[in-house]
Amino acid sequence: MGGWTPLPYVEMRAYGKATGRLSTPWEYETVRAMSEAYVAGLVEGRDLLSIPPMERG
Repeated sequence: MGGWTPLPYVEMRAYGKATGRLSTPWEYETVRAMSEAYVAGLVEGRDLLSIPPMERG
């Protein structure tokens, strides 16, 4: 994956405890899903033949 990985739950938990901004399970799942999608986009973007998101129908 080129060194990119989604945020680990351990880091999200530490952030949630330190800031109080992540307090429910669905918030952790949402952040994790966004992180996974971001990494997938980075990996896909390395493909020269990939269609940019703005041009997808």
